Amino acid sequence: MSSPPQPRSDFTFPWSIDHEPQDRLFEKLEQFYRLCHLRWQFIETCRLAARPALERAGVVLDQTVLATALIVLPKAFASWDALRPALLSHTRALLPFIPLASAEEEALNADPIWNLLAEFRALAPEQQDKSAKNLALLWDHFETTFDGLSGFLAEPQAEQSLYLEKLMTASRRMKLARGSEVAFHYVTVELMRLYVHGLQRGRSDRAALTLASNVVALINRGRMMTPAITADAPSRPLHAAAA
Repeated sequence: MSSPPQPRSDFTFPWSIDHEPQDRLFEKLEQFYRLCHLRWQFIETCRLAARPALERAGVVLDQTVLATALIVLPKAFASWDALRPALLSHTRALLPFIPLASAEEEALNADPIWNLLAEFRALAPEQQDKSAKNLALLWDHFETTFDGLSGFLAEPQAEQSLYLEKLMTASRRMKLARGSEVAFHYVTVELMRLYVHGLQRGRSDRAALTLASNVVALINRGRMMTPAITADAPSRPLHAAAA
């Protein structure tokens, strides 16, 4: 049988008042604790002493890395741009069955027109209808202001640029609405801006022609949904591409 518990008044610590351990195990544990505490104090002292030097070294290292990157990266990119045509040519010769896009094709595929058309297709059907109506209104205002495309192209370059800058300003302001219920405002203005800009520059590439055909279809669609525009619309045909 186990002995009965001792009264609380009879409880004593493993060591006496004069700090002489009654058990060798507690004495070793106490020495180990003191040693760890001293080592920790030493490490903390070294860390605090070395911290300013490490911070200075870090700043110098960051500056060195940045300066090296500013020197090396432009040279690396320039070397790659110089080697890239030759590498593509050799690759086409050795592996003719692998389709590799040319620089012109890559630039065409990177045209922002494709992203804009994808944004339009991502709109809800009712937002696409609103975009078509607003696009018809914008084009009607364009024809009224400049008396059609020929009148716009006959304007001084400064006037043409001013009109496109106004569209760009409106596009930037409405860009915050992307992904919301009024995202069609941004898409509408961008469609008009890129369409007029392409007509101004006389673009006839695949991206410009695709944009033109989509914009013309949307303007006609918007006119059909807005009888007032259809009644007031001039008889001039829309331009699906630049002359």
